[in-house]
Amino acid sequence: MSAPEEKKKFPIKKRISHVFEFVFTLLLTGIINLFPFSALHSVAKFFRIMLSPILGSARRRIRAHVAETLRITDEKELKRFVNNNLDNTIRSFFELMQAWKMKNKKFIEKYVEFGEDTLAIAADRSQGVVFAEGHFGNWEIPIPAYASIGFKVFFSAQRLSNPYVDAWTHRMRVGYGGGGPIYLKEAEKFIPLLRRKEPLGLVSDQDAGSDGIFVNFLGRMASTHTGPAMLAYLGKAKLAVGFCVHQGKGRYRFYSRILYRFQNKSDFSSSREAAEKLTKLWVGELEKEIRKYPEQYFWVHRRWKTRPSEETGKAA
Repeated sequence: MSAPEEKKKFPIKKRISHVFEFVFTLLLTGIINLFPFSALHSVAKFFRIMLSPILGSARRRIRAHVAETLRITDEKELKRFVNNNLDNTIRSFFELMQAWKMKNKKFIEKYVEFGEDTLAIAADRSQGVVFAEGHFGNWEIPIPAYASIGFKVFFSAQRLSNPYVDAWTHRMRVGYGGGGPIYLKEAEKFIPLLRRKEPLGLVSDQDAGSDGIFVNFLGRMASTHTGPAMLAYLGKAKLAVGFCVHQGKGRYRFYSRILYRFQNKSDFSSSREAAEKLTKLWVGELEKEIRKYPEQYFWVHRRWKTRPSEETGKAA
């Protein structure tokens, strides 16, 4: 059993700021919960229009990423794409504010359609499984969706800087009915969990800085976390991807597929090779889905922030 985390002590000004942020979060959550789940996309569109004056930075980042990776140059088309992408992004956060509904099996049955492979993966308990996800569609729904059919997936999570919002988010995620969150400071639990043939989910498409490996993602090299690949290899588990794509009116199609099944250590010549090949494998699958539904990706991320040394050398 790991030692309890020490509570951070914040200066009084920071604590006051945290309280105001938390109260604002609760008020906004209360407002969002006045609307049915099926109407949240329309609500998100309304908020995007209302908040337009403060969304300039997000708009510029989305435009830059999309223009370079998807080669959208027509100004009218680019503007439409940015607006739709912001609608999808805002809706996903509003859906998180209604996450308490997702522990209801009838709610999942109404709003989530399961793909065949998704159910087959849940039925096969011969090995542990690592689900690699990206910030695409709704990345929270797979946990309560799987829990509704008795497949309890543990998932990696990171503590939020605001302790009040963090505690609120933690209670909400525990309420999903899945295996529960495992925080990054408890990462030593991951491999034993997989060797007990349990499922684990990770959202791993953020910029990994100097700790990642460079993988071609949407035509540009991107520093990528090797966590899903290494956990599948060292945990003697399967590596899968899972996607929950919005179909309109709050409805989602949830599908996943197995990319790799651990056989033995000789699958790869080294752990480095395993990290590289398996990371390229799942990132390639994520890229395919993004190209099908590009407006549902979280383009506001600084995904290509870290550049390869040869590229920075040329720039210098």
